[in-house]
Amino acid sequence: MELPFLTDPTTGLPFLTSIYSSVEKSLLKLTRIGFLYFEVAGFRELEELYGKENCKELLEQIGKTFQEIKGKLFREEDLVCVTGPGNESFILFLFSTPRHKEDLSLADLKLVSYRISKKLELRTASWVIKHSVKEKIVIHVGHTFISSDPLISVDRLIYEAQREAALRCRLEEVMAQFVSNISHELRTPLTCIKGYVETLMDGASADPEMSKKFLGIIYEETERLNRLIRDLLDLSMMESKKTRMNQHLIDLGQLVQEAGDFLEDYAEKKQISLSFNLRKDLPEVNGDEDRLEQVLINLMDNAIKYTPPGGKIQVSCEQDDGFLKVSVRDTGPGIPEEERERVFERFYRVETDRSTRTGGRGLGLSIAKHIIEAHGGAIWVESILGKGSTFCFTIPILNAVET
Repeated sequence: MELPFLTDPTTGLPFLTSIYSSVEKSLLKLTRIGFLYFEVAGFRELEELYGKENCKELLEQIGKTFQEIKGKLFREEDLVCVTGPGNESFILFLFSTPRHKEDLSLADLKLVSYRISKKLELRTASWVIKHSVKEKIVIHVGHTFISSDPLISVDRLIYEAQREAALRCRLEEVMAQFVSNISHELRTPLTCIKGYVETLMDGASADPEMSKKFLGIIYEETERLNRLIRDLLDLSMMESKKTRMNQHLIDLGQLVQEAGDFLEDYAEKKQISLSFNLRKDLPEVNGDEDRLEQVLINLMDNAIKYTPPGGKIQVSCEQDDGFLKVSVRDTGPGIPEEERERVFERFYRVETDRSTRTGGRGLGLSIAKHIIEAHGGAIWVESILGKGSTFCFTIPILNAVET
């Protein structure tokens, strides 16, 4: 499709705004057209690390890739463009159906985007080697359809398609990461169980003492699986907003003390001082007692796990500008600044090897976040490396959120 499009001097591809008329004409002929979205993840950070000129070369290589595969992975009449000057986002419009097919399907779009992304990976890998780049270049890929609608402008249709494609890309990445994480979490206890069962079958069952020891380990690992499944179901229900909070007026300070009493023996065994600073005459809050106790136990349990023997943990509850604020302060190793925002993501753990040794599944803080937000509050962490961390959450005193 040879038209006098305005092209980006870096990539050699047309600017998005210059092809609106072509897209509009195509939507008059077709009920819908395919839309593929490609974006270099963290491109601005790469510019800061490796310089604008080197990153300009990366965009040039990506532009060449699209030009070379035009007419191969997609047809000559299809359009490829960039969203703006110096932008690392690339868009492809598929105006034609695959050969021997009457219409495009999502599966067709996904296949084309996959093949293009593989070509882009090869091209970007060469750039990484040439410039000794430590980071892997990730290309976010999304796909969707643009359907003809005379009441909506073409630029709005493209904008909405870009949002949908980016969201679809993010969902696929999250799902892939979830499958990877859950596979790892299941594999560890299952491998352990399988190993001990095989040992028992090979003759260890004849030794009563050895048999009892191995069966105990198998029982602990099955309990670990049960806890993982329970946490996953819990998190799934909360994320889908299907969990109701059984809210009533509660004494949050007393609940903090009861959760601390539950973990007192655990703290003593680890030789950790667990103390409380609870203001008296605190107002009651509207909350789910069981769920808030779950949050408190999780925060205190984590503090005990990661605080070395001889350390201190202080738990406080005080009134703070219309909220009750609970703080759990430890003298553990602390959390790096770049990881503090991510500790509430499911399966995310700081120093994974350490978390594995302590039995962490990376779900507790994510569940806690959902519980606190369902109460209309907020949860966050403050930390200084080498000096400890303080996990805080707030619950509104009045007008608590009902779910």
